[in-house]
Amino acid sequence: MTAVPTTKNKLAFVDLDKIWWDKRYRSDMGDIVSLSESIQEKGVIQPITVTPDFELLAGERRVTAARSAGLTQIPALIRRKEDTLDAREVELLENIARKNFEWPEQADLVREIDKLYKEKKLDWSGRKTAQLLDMGIASVSRAVQLSKAMEVVPELREMKTADDALKTLKNLEETAIVGELRHRQSEAVNSGVGLDRGIAAMLKVADANYRIGDTFRGLAELRTGGMVDLIECDPPYGINLTEVKQSKKTGTSNVYSYEEIAATEYPKFLQRLTKELYRVAREDAWLIFWFGPSWQHEVLTSLRAAGWQVDEIPAIWAKPQGQTNQPELYLARSYEPFYLCRKGKPLLIKRGRLNVFSYSGATKKYHPTERPVTLIQELLEMMVAGRAVVLVPFLGSGATLRAAYNLGLSGFGWDVNPEYKDQFMLAIEEDARHLNNEPEDNDISEE
Repeated sequence: MTAVPTTKNKLAFVDLDKIWWDKRYRSDMGDIVSLSESIQEKGVIQPITVTPDFELLAGERRVTAARSAGLTQIPALIRRKEDTLDAREVELLENIARKNFEWPEQADLVREIDKLYKEKKLDWSGRKTAQLLDMGIASVSRAVQLSKAMEVVPELREMKTADDALKTLKNLEETAIVGELRHRQSEAVNSGVGLDRGIAAMLKVADANYRIGDTFRGLAELRTGGMVDLIECDPPYGINLTEVKQSKKTGTSNVYSYEEIAATEYPKFLQRLTKELYRVAREDAWLIFWFGPSWQHEVLTSLRAAGWQVDEIPAIWAKPQGQTNQPELYLARSYEPFYLCRKGKPLLIKRGRLNVFSYSGATKKYHPTERPVTLIQELLEMMVAGRAVVLVPFLGSGATLRAAYNLGLSGFGWDVNPEYKDQFMLAIEEDARHLNNEPEDNDISEE
């Protein structure tokens, strides 16, 4: 074996049959077949590293794949080896110091390769790009989609992973779709064209009764002992939802947008709220009051101090599945409690019901604390009927108004956050079409 005389590093083509090595620390060669195919088509892009007597220091995978591809020579950086320690350091650093592309860089590069090949070859397709890069077709499509999206929404580049960016993009697209559908709905209501008159009337009522604003300001405008027959109250719970819910502030989460009350202010909030609800309720009225279990004592105390008669045994909404953000510490939460309260002497219409309500969570959920309409409907049907008026101090998803309207009841309320109203209005139209046995028409494809 003839060594290459050298006193400094140099690049050269080296015969593959001259390269040798003893012990190496890489045991997993990965996908040698794909690397060999790539070398056959593009050659060896990154030189290996050998000593002047052709001992391999770095690049075992490339040597193995090049031999498999039928090459006889390979580009190499030739450098002296000081000792065994020096050889091991080169092997380590060559592998751990090599920086992979960040996901935005990779997405841009995949898109550029796809674009250049399509410009070069008329019959080129995403499938061929996927074969060329040894990627799945879906992965190439996702990379191209994200690269295009990042030109319009540069903030996507700040996402930790491509998955987070894709989910954020999906949320943005859904928001745009909801906005367009809502715009079309409003135009149809205002013009009287394209909507059944009954549905249009229902939409006008729902729009007027889903009021954007502060709950206490709204309550202050209601007269004492007014026309409210039932109040369904799901107030903030005085907790940090991101510590309880599975979802956090990421591309897929809607918990972060939920308005909460600081724990230090929560007792005063409860006292003020329960008194106002009692004041505006009819002489004989019901109150459904949802609460976080950690505040159960304060909630019960405030309700009774305000004048409400409370069944101290809470009713339960039981769910088939639960969740917790810390499964290593806590059991998954799978139920939510509420107190059934009375002002005066209202009577249950449907009697003998157990106090556990088993329902799956809301479908097509767009609000972090959204409850199934079917659950709310059963609760309302137990207590009120006819021309009863339902008050919802914290509207959220508007599920309670939907339940009330499905039952022919009146209802109104407030929410300080306007972002959910569009989706509520679209849901109202869907409910109305279902009640009228009409097909849904929410396609926004280009005409």
